[in-house]
Formats: sequence, structure tokens, C-alpha cells
Amino acid sequence: MDFINDKLTAHAHDRSLSPAIKASLELGKKTLNRYYSLTDSSEVYRIAMVLHPRHKLSYFTTAGWEAEWVETAKELVRDVFERSYKQPDAREEEDPAPAPAASSKASSKPANMFDSLPSLSAPTQKELRDDLDRYLSTDPEMVGDVLVWWHEHRGMYPSLSRMALDYLTIPATSVDVERLFSRGRLLLSHVRSRLSAQSTRALLCLGSWSRLGLVKDTDVLAVTVLDDVEGDEEPELDDGWDRILL
Repeated sequence: MDFINDKLTAHAHDRSLSPAIKASLELGKKTLNRYYSLTDSSEVYRIAMVLHPRHKLSYFTTAGWEAEWVETAKELVRDVFERSYKQPDAREEEDPAPAPAASSKASSKPANMFDSLPSLSAPTQKELRDDLDRYLSTDPEMVGDVLVWWHEHRGMYPSLSRMALDYLTIPATSVDVERLFSRGRLLLSHVRSRLSAQSTRALLCLGSWSRLGLVKDTDVLAVTVLDDVEGDEEPELDDGWDRILL
């Protein structure tokens, strides 16, 4: 949106363009600003930008945000992470209990006092950074598919990866939903008005999976030549039949 805004602003003042073109550019810039101003009140927008490994907090600095705004975005991500995703035991875990006293037989042996130095003991949970702190402490990196990146780093950021996948998979527009309704209308024509909800969903999934290469055309053709199933009622499918596991 920043890139489009800069282009519209530059060309709207280009004297070599006709007045009609410049008026159209001004109208486009006005429309864009109406939507762009809404991002200031969108938590999802700021959280998604911070959780993108390519941007993190550096995006806001590069875009010219004030330091106070950048800190507000960071606090917003922190608040949502700690409230809904951070593991309770990782947030307030007590220090490990002291080791039980050694038996009388073991105590009779001389002990090396340097083995029990506090500086050599395992770090407590309070000394360790959580997922969000470790993530923000690293530099931005070029990422082709951000969802694949978070899936591959789920072991490194177990709590933060769940939050990232939740926010980064939110549709940016309603275009996909509108297309789904359009495909449903084509599927449920006037001559196929008795399809059940399960059949409709199965056919929509079949079309989508076929385009993604998850279903082979040869398998579909093989099914079409099978005998029809007798009976008026369709068998109920088990819950989760349409779930794809990675």
C-alpha cells in the first residue's frame, strides 16, 4: 500500500498526463487513503507484520513510523502472545527443587565443592528468554513462503509458531469466500437442487484438491465408471474426512 500510494502521488502531479488521467489518479489515491487509514486501528495488520520473518519491527522503522508507534506495535504483539499463546509453565515456573540429601554412605565420600557452584547450575526459567524475545532478537531474513517457514521453525518457537500461523492465515480479502459462493452456485444448479450438504462440500473439495494436484484425474475417471450406490440416503462421512494432515 505504501508503494501504490507513492506511485499515485507521483503520477497525480505529472504534468505530462492528461487532466482526466490525473483526476483518476487523485480519485484512486483518495480511495486508497480511506482503507489505509483503517490499518492504524487494526491489530491483525500490526501483529501479522511483526510475525513475518522478513519484516518484524524493522518494517515500521523503514516505513517512517515514530518510535512510540513501533513500541506500541511490539507491546500489542506481546500482550496477545502472553494472554493467549504463551505456555503457563513457561511464564511462571518455579525454580527447580533442591536435590534430595545424599545417603549416609554417599556422604562419607569426599565431595568436590566445585561441582555445586551456583554459576555452573542449570539456568532457571526466569533467566531464559521466551519465544517472542528470541524471535525479535534475530535479524529479518528473506522468506519465500512464510507459512512453510513457521512450520519448519515450530520446534524452535513452539508457542509463537501457533500464534503466527493463526494470524498469517487470516484471509486478507473476502475474494476467496466470494469465489467459493460463486462456485457453489454453479454446482447447485436448478437441475441439481437435491444435493446434500455433504455431497456439495465433497464436490467443492474435489475441485479444489484437483487443481492443487492432490487428486489424480485418473482416479476421478475410475470412480465415474463404478456402479451407483443403491438407496435413497447417502452414508454419513466420519468427522474429519476432509482434513489434510501434513
